[in-house]
Amino acid sequence: MKQIILILCLLPAIAKAQTRLSLRECVELLAKNNLTYREGNLQAESAQAQLRQVRSQILPQIYIGSNNSLNVGRSIDQYTNEYIDQVYNYSSVGAGLSVPVFQGFQLQNQIRQNVLLKESAMENRTAVLNAQTILLMQGYVNVLATKALYEAAAQQVESSEVQVNRVDKQVNAGVLGNNTLYEIKAQLANDKFDQVTALNNYRTARLALFQRINIPADDSLDLEALSPIENIQETPSAAALYEQAYKAFPESKSAELYTKSFAYQVKAIKALNYPSLNLGANIGAFFASTNKNLDYFNQLNSTRNGSVNLSLNIPIMGRWVTRPRVEFAKVQERLAKNVEDVTQQQLRQAIEQAVLDMRATEDRFSAAQGQVESLTASFAVVESKLNAGTANIFEYSLAKANLAKAQANAIQAKYMFLMQQRLIQYFKQGNWQGIF
Repeated sequence: MKQIILILCLLPAIAKAQTRLSLRECVELLAKNNLTYREGNLQAESAQAQLRQVRSQILPQIYIGSNNSLNVGRSIDQYTNEYIDQVYNYSSVGAGLSVPVFQGFQLQNQIRQNVLLKESAMENRTAVLNAQTILLMQGYVNVLATKALYEAAAQQVESSEVQVNRVDKQVNAGVLGNNTLYEIKAQLANDKFDQVTALNNYRTARLALFQRINIPADDSLDLEALSPIENIQETPSAAALYEQAYKAFPESKSAELYTKSFAYQVKAIKALNYPSLNLGANIGAFFASTNKNLDYFNQLNSTRNGSVNLSLNIPIMGRWVTRPRVEFAKVQERLAKNVEDVTQQQLRQAIEQAVLDMRATEDRFSAAQGQVESLTASFAVVESKLNAGTANIFEYSLAKANLAKAQANAIQAKYMFLMQQRLIQYFKQGNWQGIF
């Protein structure tokens, strides 16, 4: 009975926990459901499978074979090597071994190339997740910001409704004229329109977030608030951040590894011009029904044979295909190097923009807070004058609009500041540990 009571007491807390999502939980859902990140995972798995395939080529090839035939008409007796004209059965069994001894280091270079390609794909997978996480964080913050803007718009509507009720009573009492009531109702209508717009923006931001983590949109799900990161050091310069980032970030590592892989591809292609050496061995036996003196197993024992061979292949002229393939691989290497340079440039520009935005949002957030404080006090004065009949509706509407704009600026600056804090911290660390 006590357990049942405990479960009943915990049900509200459980239900509440299931209706809230944190930024960390959203990132976990992103890694699980996002199709772009899933594609990066599949590319990494493909590179791993390709590496295993190339490595398998350096292993010995062993085979076992069997053949059975029914011969009709004139043919050669496999047992006596004489011509015969009869129906007889022939079967053979055999096993063989083939080992690539030397291929001009072609296979070794192909393995080294695919090792780099595999490592590049693994780094690219992490880079894809990081890029999607940044977009997710922007969407998460946008949801929080649009919700705060909607709540501020709702407060503006409540304030206008209070004034409409007050002015309506004064009109009924004959203290004010109907024109004042119409003006305050117009202000209420504007506030309701702004509220509807803010609600639509909030719903759009929520839908975009749910689509990014690839889960059905659920109006019952709410997002946990974000707090400023405590004990954060002063924002370093963009150059210092980039100096740390370009060596550690997976985008840079992936592009660099991909470029290096082409050097081994060129060596593997050039190896086609070198001699190759292969070792082979085989053993076999056969049975022919024309031999009536020996049964099946005795024939296999008496006809067993084998050989060991070492083959050398020296290329003299290969239709001049190696040189164009080398030239093509070198062009691909230069293209990969250009992609690497573009990646470094994009990373540097992203860091420069993040540092600039961080410093701008700090100043903007501080200024917006001061603006809200002063305009809140100013609006309170105008509202009290309107209630006392010493201010007109125009002064009230102007003060109210200025306060609403200041509140919107403060909300946007606050959440932009929270996002930029986390983005700068990510560029500092090179990972998301402790950021959400």
